Amino acid sequence: MPTQLQIAPTLAEFFGVRLSPKPQARPIEQILKYFRSHDHDPQVLGFVVIDSLDSQFYSEFADELKTIHGLAEQDERDERDERDERDELGGLLLECETVSSHTTPAIASILTGLPPEAHGILTSKDVGKSGVRSVLEVLEDAGKPTAVVIETKGAEPLWNKISSVFAVDDREDILEYDDLITKHTVSALKKHAERRGKELSVVFSHLRAIDRFAHRGWDLSVAARAVDENVREIANAVSERAGGAGGRGAGGGGGLLLLCGDHEAHLKSRRSRSGSKEKATVPLIVY
Repeated sequence: MPTQLQIAPTLAEFFGVRLSPKPQARPIEQILKYFRSHDHDPQVLGFVVIDSLDSQFYSEFADELKTIHGLAEQDERDERDERDERDELGGLLLECETVSSHTTPAIASILTGLPPEAHGILTSKDVGKSGVRSVLEVLEDAGKPTAVVIETKGAEPLWNKISSVFAVDDREDILEYDDLITKHTVSALKKHAERRGKELSVVFSHLRAIDRFAHRGWDLSVAARAVDENVREIANAVSERAGGAGGRGAGGGGGLLLLCGDHEAHLKSRRSRSGSKEKATVPLIVY
């Protein structure tokens, strides 16, 4: 089973850059095969981390997460299957081991390929202090511009490191927050599609509604439906960025979309499992 530590090495391999320090984790071959099945040079990648979307939540709220399930449902198979990993419209779904039960260190591991004890990024304050560079920064140094759409405190240390930084202030209304994250993500993807110069390689964003609802004990079906709608908008922008009618829906190459949970949902019903040595898993979806 792949782990979150393999995601950054996979992106580095795909885009032809080297992470430093070099992670021990290897790229995920199934994803590289999927990426390379496109007939074009590396396209923009919409990369969305969905807070608290673990494998159990993904299954239990399938009705509310219809778009997310739909991205992969035509190609849901065992990761050891040797058949072609991508049909004309299907996506790729893998189950992925987590590295942390907290958001900041988990996302840092996803973007660096290093475990929390190696990257040392445990809170948003550590982002600007760590000497470890994320795959986004490495892409920037290689002349492949990137964009991030995240909460303001996490975005501030990236102002001079990332080409396009969209900062959204935290707020009590987390659904409004996620809507703004989605709006800026779609805007970044569409601007990429419109311009003809140095194009964005990755647009990274972070949706948080499920996590907030889980912590507050609110109706998780509401959060799941809201996140699913936001993913639908982002997926449409990714598909259309290849030039309107020439996008994936019309048989063109289109952009790429990667969705990943960050950690196990913090639910009271699961606290009895907190002492378990078994690592939680999250869905990792490519479309």
